[in-house]
Amino acid sequence: MTVVGLDARLGAVGVALGQFDDVRVELEDIRWASYRALSATLVFHDVHVNPPATIVASPVEFTCKVAASDVPALQRWKWLPLNVFLVDDAVHVRVHRWLPPKVFPIPELPRGIKLTGLEHDGDEFVLTGTAPVIRERLSVAQLAELLSRLVSSQSSTRSDTTSGISNCGT
Repeated sequence: MTVVGLDARLGAVGVALGQFDDVRVELEDIRWASYRALSATLVFHDVHVNPPATIVASPVEFTCKVAASDVPALQRWKWLPLNVFLVDDAVHVRVHRWLPPKVFPIPELPRGIKLTGLEHDGDEFVLTGTAPVIRERLSVAQLAELLSRLVSSQSSTRSDTTSGISNCGT
């Protein structure tokens, strides 16, 4: 996984208190267990640090792009125009309007993540989703590195109370 973009709004008071508004992270070449994604964008809202070294964000929204070729269950129909849609906790794939859809249940996702949308353009799938709250315990060293990275990347062209960062290629 490669972080290709990081964007956050920081202010002196917020940094001192461990509070941030929104943090946006852009990733590429993501691998998780047997899954692979081309890219993902995560937006963490109302981010703050709770003792001891726990990052909390509520809610978290994401968009993830997956190559159609990386979905083995659909390879036998890859030459057909597919109508793919999300119904409750399942992906429905229809190859013809008169045929019943093939239903693929979505496995339980970690940390309360729920899929909210699914689009298909032939070459890739775009999944959108949300998690109500994400809590991640970090070591003190990890937390210090994260905060240092955010603060050191601050734009010098904005005032301290409205400063933002945008750091691509991190």
